[in-house]
Formats: sequence, C-alpha cells, structure tokens
Amino acid sequence: MKPSNNQKAKFKGRPFLLIVIVVYIVLYFVKKDKTLESLRHFGKNTLMIIPIFIFVILLTATINYFYPKDKIAKMLKGKAKHKTYLISLLAGIISHGPIFAWYPLLKNMKDKGLSNGAIVIFTYGKAIKLSLLPVMIGFFGQLYTIIFMLYIAIAALVQGYIYDKFFGKDKEVIDT
Repeated sequence: MKPSNNQKAKFKGRPFLLIVIVVYIVLYFVKKDKTLESLRHFGKNTLMIIPIFIFVILLTATINYFYPKDKIAKMLKGKAKHKTYLISLLAGIISHGPIFAWYPLLKNMKDKGLSNGAIVIFTYGKAIKLSLLPVMIGFFGQLYTIIFMLYIAIAALVQGYIYDKFFGKDKEVIDT
C-alpha cells in the first residue's frame, strides 16, 4: 500500500539546506577561520534556544491536543464580547499553519455569528508565533520579547474592537 501525502514526512527546506551546506563547504576552503567562527556562533545560538524550543513545542502540542479547531470554534460561539475577544486572541496565538488554511473555519464561524472584530483579532493574533518565541528570546532577550508580544496582543484587541464599533458585525468595508 502506497502511503498518502498526509502520511509522508516531507522536508520542504531540503534544497535550501543542501545549498547552505555546499556554501559552507566552499567557504571552508576559501576562508577557513571565518567559516569555523560562523559555525561556532551557530552552535552557541542553537544550544541557547533548544531548551526553549522544546518547551514551546510541548506547550503547543498540549494546547492543540486539548483544544482542537472544532473545540475552539464552539468556545467562540455565544460568549460575551470581551470573552470572545480574548478567546479569539488566544486561538490566533496558538493556531498553526498559514492564515489562508483558517479562512474556511473563520468564514463558517462568521456565518454562525462570530463578529468581524473577533476575526480581526484572531488573524492579528497569529502574528505571535509561539514556535518563533525561542529565537526572539535568544536574540533580543525576555523583556523585549514580552513587551513586543504584549503590544501585538493589545493592538489586536484594539483593532478588533474598533472594527466592530465602526463597521459592526454585518457591515462590510467594501461592498462587492
């Protein structure tokens, strides 16, 4: 039986990885000391962020296990506006994959009564990438990362509120 595309583990970055390896090999022969320095720096940064990556991966997997897409959709329906906004923000933060993959679910939720403001908050909240937090912490520090993420979260909530306030649930910005 041939495995389906869903069963195959694909590494789409393989061509890029091979190019980087070839470049490093060439550079090793051209500038050995600089190449080794670069590899040491890479190793140091990698070791610094691995524990954080492991934590984030485990946290994200746990959240996704207990709160799959359909459960999040049920949670968003019929709640008070401020609770819906907070749940939309959290759902946006913990969601994975490209935003366009979420469009059908968001459209379904809109058809079931979710406000456009909550959808704005969800899509804006996706700017906070849990999987990239370790890298940001590694390069910029915890304080910077926390403040930056708070700004994104606050901006998401404000923009969702403004959208609902000025355009309402059923109003479209541009009529088609």
